[in-house]
Amino acid sequence: MKKLVSGLLVLSALAVQIPAVSAQETARETESAGTSLHAQQLIDLNNATVEQLVALPGVGQSKAKAIVKYREEVGPFLEVAQLTQVKGIGEKMLSKIESYVVVK
Repeated sequence: MKKLVSGLLVLSALAVQIPAVSAQETARETESAGTSLHAQQLIDLNNATVEQLVALPGVGQSKAKAIVKYREEVGPFLEVAQLTQVKGIGEKMLSKIESYVVVK
């Protein structure tokens, strides 16, 4: 009986630790995925395609299309901060993506 209780305690302790280890691995994978875009290269706002812009955090098809439309109608971006003039992009969104984009 004591061996059974001891075995159950060990299994319970392992069961509690497995999700914690899994969560740490997932966090590491997310970090590396988030930095892989940055490590590869910065996206030039004046030459980026919709597909490239969708790779930015928080940017979907509609925002990517709005960025391209703005660029076509107004002209090339002069600075990254000019993104806030695009419909649907505010300061909060800018802070998410500004480290991934550049204006050349």
